[in-house]
Amino acid sequence: MKDIFLIIALVVVTLLCVALLVLHIINKKKIRTLTQSIDTFIKDGTLTDFATSDGDLAHLQSIVCELEARLIQEREYTKTEAKNNIEFISDISHQLKTPLAGLRLYCEMAHNASPDSHTEKELALIGKMEKLIHNVLRLEKIRSDTYVMSFEETEVADLLSDLRAEFSALFPDKDITVKGEGCFRTDKSWFREALGNVIKNACEHTKADGRVDITVEQAEKSVSIIIEDNGGGVPENELTMLFRRFHRSQNASPDSAGVGLAITKAIVEKHHGTITAENGEKGLRVSMCFPIIDANLKL
Repeated sequence: MKDIFLIIALVVVTLLCVALLVLHIINKKKIRTLTQSIDTFIKDGTLTDFATSDGDLAHLQSIVCELEARLIQEREYTKTEAKNNIEFISDISHQLKTPLAGLRLYCEMAHNASPDSHTEKELALIGKMEKLIHNVLRLEKIRSDTYVMSFEETEVADLLSDLRAEFSALFPDKDITVKGEGCFRTDKSWFREALGNVIKNACEHTKADGRVDITVEQAEKSVSIIIEDNGGGVPENELTMLFRRFHRSQNASPDSAGVGLAITKAIVEKHHGTITAENGEKGLRVSMCFPIIDANLKL
C-alpha cells in the first residue's frame, strides 16, 4: 500500500515539474517575443500587439503597448511644436527683414551722399542684425529636422587640414595644429561648419601668439575630436552655458551674437554625438564624441 502511495506521489510531483517546466518555457517564449517586439518598435516604430489574455506577462505587454503609443503621440506633438516654432520664427524673420532692408537702403543712400562714422556704424549694426536673424532661423531649422542631411564616410583629418589652412589664413598669428586620424559618417558641409565654429571661437579667444591644438582619436566604436586653446579658459559658471543660444562669454568679440556654438551643438546632436567644454591647463577644451554607425542615417 505504501508503495502505491509513493508511486502516486512521484507521478504527481513529476507532473507538477513537467507543468512548471512547460509554463517556464511558455513564459520564456512570451518574454522573448515581447523583447523582440520592443526592439522592433525602437527600430521602425511598429507597435507591440495589445495583450488579449490574462496574467502578469499579459499585463506587462499591455503596459508596454500603452507606453509605446504615448511615445509616438509625444513624438508627433514634439514635431508639431517644432514646426509651429519654425513657422513662428520664419514669420518674425520675414517681418524683420523687410524694415531692415529699408533701413539698409536709406543708410546706404545717406552714406553715399555724405560718408561719416555714424552711417558706417549704422550699416554695421544692420548687417549684424541680418546675420543674427539668419543664424537663429538656421538653428531652429536644424533642431526641427527641416534640413535633410546627407551622410557619407568622412576622413576627419582631411577635413580638419582644410579648416586649418582656412583659419591660418584668417588668423596668421595663431599656431593651429592637427594630429590623429578618424573616419565616420558625416554630412560634410554641416560637420565642417560645426568644427569651424569651435575653431573660430578658439582663435578669437586667444592672444596674438595664441595656439589651438586639434586632436582626433578613433576607438573601436567612436571618434573623438578635442579642440584646445591657450586662451585662459572661461569662468567656471559659464561652462554649462557655452552652447546655449545668445550666450556671450565675458571676453567674447563685439561681433559675436552667441549663436555659433549653439548651431554646433545642434549639428553634433544630429550626428548622434555629444559635445562638452571644460577648462584645461592653459585654456578651453571642447570635446566632441561621435559613434561609428555602419547603417545609413536618415535625419
